[in-house]
Amino acid sequence: MFHLPRILYAITFAAAFIVSGCEVKVKPVEGGKEIAKELERRKVKRVTGAQILAAARTAGDSIVAAGQYQLDLDLQQHLDSGGVAAAMAYCLPEQSDIVQAMEQKYGGTARRTSLKLRNPANKAEGAAAVALQQYARGSQQEPTIQELNQQELLYTAPIYIRSESCLRCHGTPGKELSEADHELIRQKYPADEAIGYAPGELRGMWHIRFTKQGIVTDMTTQPKKKIKMGF
Repeated sequence: MFHLPRILYAITFAAAFIVSGCEVKVKPVEGGKEIAKELERRKVKRVTGAQILAAARTAGDSIVAAGQYQLDLDLQQHLDSGGVAAAMAYCLPEQSDIVQAMEQKYGGTARRTSLKLRNPANKAEGAAAVALQQYARGSQQEPTIQELNQQELLYTAPIYIRSESCLRCHGTPGKELSEADHELIRQKYPADEAIGYAPGELRGMWHIRFTKQGIVTDMTTQPKKKIKMGF
């Protein structure tokens, strides 16, 4: 024999349990936090043109800072141990491991140029040549970023003679630059013009071409890989 009140009570309890779903405690999915982070990382994030330019400016600043730091470190070490002869091979910060790693990270190609070249192969052309003239005239003194076309951006930053160490290779022959070291430099770079500088003068310019796709990829990939700079 069925007891109606008991059946109604059971039905009422079950209905209340279903409606009050928020009261049900569900065991968390194992690894749920990690899964959520991975899903967030894979989301396609929309970025604006202004954000791309700002990110490229930051990327350029980072590359130049890393390259300059490595250059100062290498030159000081080898100038102290073996003079200009030992240091010459290290005056190529754009070829350092740290700069090349950052080029790969941001999708860029870093170069240096000057109005007074040591290596003629470093002559600036196009938009880079225009920017170099602006730095030389003083109409531009800070790093810049500009859009070259729909796919590329150009970052530029001036290079100044910042210490007496620079003059050991770029000073006046017979003074800061010894005649023996000047002859050594001309043996490697017969068309050398990069001499006669004074502290504070414009030595040249960094110019870095970025692909927009490389910048966007870095912006939308999480977590970002950190590059150890050694300082």
